[in-house]
Amino acid sequence: MTIEKDGGRAGSKGLSDLERLRGLTCIKWTRYPSDVIPAWVADMDLPPAPVTVDAVDALVQRGDFGYNMLATSRLPEVFSQWQSRRHDWEPDARCVRLFCDVMQGMAVSLWLGTEPGDGVVLLTPTYPPFFSTIEGTGRRVVECPLDPDGWRLDPERLASVVDEGTRAIVFCNPHNPTGRVFDASELTAIASIAERHDLLVLSDEIWGDLVHPGAVHVPFALVSDDAARRTVTVTAASKAFNVAGLHCAVAHVGHAALRKKMNDLPPHVLGAVGTPGAEATLAAWTRGEPWLGTTRQYLTEARDHVAARLSTELPQVGFTVPDATYLAWLDVHDYSLGEDPAAWLLEHARVALSSGNDFGVHGEGFVRMNMATSMEILDLIIDRMVAALTDAPRVANPRGGGRT
Repeated sequence: MTIEKDGGRAGSKGLSDLERLRGLTCIKWTRYPSDVIPAWVADMDLPPAPVTVDAVDALVQRGDFGYNMLATSRLPEVFSQWQSRRHDWEPDARCVRLFCDVMQGMAVSLWLGTEPGDGVVLLTPTYPPFFSTIEGTGRRVVECPLDPDGWRLDPERLASVVDEGTRAIVFCNPHNPTGRVFDASELTAIASIAERHDLLVLSDEIWGDLVHPGAVHVPFALVSDDAARRTVTVTAASKAFNVAGLHCAVAHVGHAALRKKMNDLPPHVLGAVGTPGAEATLAAWTRGEPWLGTTRQYLTEARDHVAARLSTELPQVGFTVPDATYLAWLDVHDYSLGEDPAAWLLEHARVALSSGNDFGVHGEGFVRMNMATSMEILDLIIDRMVAALTDAPRVANPRGGGRT
């Protein structure tokens, strides 16, 4: 599976690429036995963008391993320019801070911006590390479930879960695992409730560059001036350009008091981004747009391929086609697969999907599938699921989730 070096159309070597993938040492391809096809953690099976590989390779060829702050010093301004070109947002580069990954930026913001025992709202189901980060910092998870019929936000429900001790809201924009791109009315509702209750907003926008045709990602800080002043926007090139292991993320800290607290931290307490990650991110955001364009097209084709096969061969599996990401959030409530359907599919289909249980109580009866692989491997995954689920036990009174 390759993407042309000049940004040309994505191509696929199909099942022959399994040999390359099984030779990787990343957790996606090493956690399970060799007879299992992994489609769980959110890494693409596509090779990284050539511009990022070239940037790291040039660093190696130069032997440029000394103290080097050149790339990191440029990233705040380059991030601002990228957001302006891609999303019509011009964040102030002076408010940008670098972190080793998105969750470090989230954890630091929660630690400095809230107090132990404070409530933190999550729009569930949601990205599993949000739960552990909130609980690990001694804060309290406040769940606001999205509507399973389309995964929309109910503003009244959001308002009802905010209590006197709630101090923050954390959400994925676009949403993980459902792939929803929140519309203007939903974002405005979040902003209005945050202003009414003086909430810190942490917006994880790591999927903002992987939006499918027909949908538009709107950075939360663009919703209103007040939203901009109370929001920390955290993102990275890692999902769009497949460089998560290089550990480089940025946060635009619009919240002035929180920004001052970050500035007042001891100089070395947060560590620093390594030069390879900074160089790769710099290359992605300055020279990676042609590759990203063809990769997005390929991921949309993969999404549509999965949707077509599921609708005809597994109509009992509910699938709301995502507006963004390369993730499929699959409803398997119509089957009797035990407490953890992902474990059942691992045993009976030999495919490794993410367990819906990890995404909160509102993820029970769901599994998450990573679609960012070749069409041939996607077909192999679906073939195995079809074979296993054809003879799987069914619930007596299926709720008929189906497709929306």
